[in-house]
Order: sequence, then structure tokens, then C-alpha cells
Amino acid sequence: MSARIKEKKEKMNQNQSWGLVLMGGGARGLAHIGVLEVLLENDLVPPIITGTSMGAIVGGLFVAGYLPREIEEISEELSFSRLARFRKAKLPMPDKLMQFLLLDSYQKKLIRRLGEKGDVLEKSLKELVGNLLIEELPVRFGCNAVDLVSGKEVAFTSGPLFKALRASIAYPFIIEPARFKGMFLVDGGLLNNVPVRLARELGATRVFAPDVHRPLKKMPASKIDATFVMVHRLVQVMLADSTESKLPEADLIININPNVDTFDFTRIKKVVRLGKKVIQQNIHLIKELVNSCE
Repeated sequence: MSARIKEKKEKMNQNQSWGLVLMGGGARGLAHIGVLEVLLENDLVPPIITGTSMGAIVGGLFVAGYLPREIEEISEELSFSRLARFRKAKLPMPDKLMQFLLLDSYQKKLIRRLGEKGDVLEKSLKELVGNLLIEELPVRFGCNAVDLVSGKEVAFTSGPLFKALRASIAYPFIIEPARFKGMFLVDGGLLNNVPVRLARELGATRVFAPDVHRPLKKMPASKIDATFVMVHRLVQVMLADSTESKLPEADLIININPNVDTFDFTRIKKVVRLGKKVIQQNIHLIKELVNSCE
């Protein structure tokens, strides 16, 4: 963790036990970077952070010592940014799963062409956070994933940070599942996109959850015209349900609602700025929450 974050953490009342929960949401989850920036500016380093999917990535990099501005820079280099290249090239970005699968095929071909072997995303994450163990981090951290073998949610509160992040971010059909200790792991948001309960298990008595999700829109039956589309729609339904059913468990919810698609990583700065602006406007509510823990 950076010296600046350590310094701010040392100023805090160590008896405070509030938690920050960072939900998934793809590109919308980058608003969490702006959230963390404002919290730092107000000497409010969360003693406990949990997250899933993009929320796990942002939160995990933060507890590993990266400052928000550094996380913003890193976000442009992760695998997701390949989607941004399609938009910048002015190629169409359709919403059908088949074309997402074609994009995934393109990624694999690119990787093979570059001579990469193994789990490239896992390697990238390990390069970022090294061999840090979750239980040794200066902030209590946890993230979740879903094990397709058991069909159950899996919480990571110990072990290698890079493996936990890799598992949590495995969005179905876009990022391949992670293999770990006999498990076949995918995005934790499928069962629990707002891991409030995990934050409480780590000791949080009060929980703040920035809300970056968008309500699921109706899809005309005529568009559900292929098995791939149907499966993708099912994933969307599961993510929406796991968000809306878990979100009310938080003590404080601040709606950010970035107006970008899940896979639109071309407007990172705009999303981060929105997160920062909304939290600045509502920082008094967060301070009230923190003070209520004393």
C-alpha cells in the first residue's frame, strides 16, 4: 500500500468498522475509481473493502497499493480495452452474443499471434499485484466468484490476491472461467453482485455501496432469435436479480448510474469523473455513516 494511503489510514479511528462494497458492472464499475479518490481526499480509507467483478478489480488494486489515478491508467490496459479498440475503429458494436463470441475468438487469435501461452489475464494481474496474500493486506479485503462445479458462491478472504481477482472477473462468454483448487470459477455477480454480507463477515457494522447498476430493460421477443442470445439474456437477468436483491442490505446506497454499456470502455475518464462528482456531492452522508461506527 502506498505511503499516502498508510498515512491516511493511521489517522483513522481504528475502532471504526465500516465497509465499502464495490459491485460489478463492467465499464460502469470504473466509477468506483472516482469514489475511492474522493474518500482518500477526505481521509476516509475504508477499513474493509469487498467487491465483485470490476468492483473486485478496482478494490483489489487499491488495497494492493495503487492510487485511484494509477488504477485509471491501468484500466485502459486490461483485456477489456480490446473492446474499446473496436469502437475507436468505428466498427459496429452489436448487442448479440454471437458477435461477443467472435470478439473472444479474435482475442485468442491475437494472443496466439503474440506467442502468449496460459492464462494471459491471470498473468497480467499477477504482474500488477505480485504474490500478495489477501490476509496480509493492510485493509481487510474480500471478493467473490461462483464455482460452476458446486454451483455455489465462493468467497476469497485469504490466499493469493491475483487468483481471487482473476476468478471474480470471469464474465460468462467473454472471459474464460478460472481454474483453482478443483473449482471452475466465474463472475461472482451471477449470484451476488453486491457482497454486503461478506463485508459484515469481515467485521463491518455499517456498509456503504455505490450503485453503478442500471435496471434491466425489456428485450423484444423477436430479438431472442438464437440460443446464444437466449443464454446471454439469461446471464443479464441473473446479474440484475443478484444486484437488486442484495443492494438493499447496505446501510448507505448512493446512486451513480453511469450511462455507458457494460462493455464500452471508451469513456473511462467520463465514468471516473462521474463517480467522483456524485460522491463529492454526497460526502456528508458517508461521513455520517463513518461517525455512526464510533
